[in-house]
Amino acid sequence: ALHVVAIIGAITLLLAAFLALVQDDIKKVLAYSTISQLAYMVAALGVGSDGYPAAMFHLFTDAFFKAL
Repeated sequence: ALHVVAIIGAITLLLAAFLALVQDDIKKVLAYSTISQLAYMVAALGVGSDGYPAAMFHLFTDAFFKAL
């Protein structure tokens, strides 16, 4: 079951990253970037117990740098 979560996260992060690359509006780029980063966290959760601390760390660092 966790493999499915990791695969869905990986597909979503790639799709959102590619969509962010073709956007002209900075708000859309930021939105797709955020979706991509959240999918990266979901993919980390799908790899097992070591993924949880990594996902939480990435959540806080991403939120901190987007707030700057």
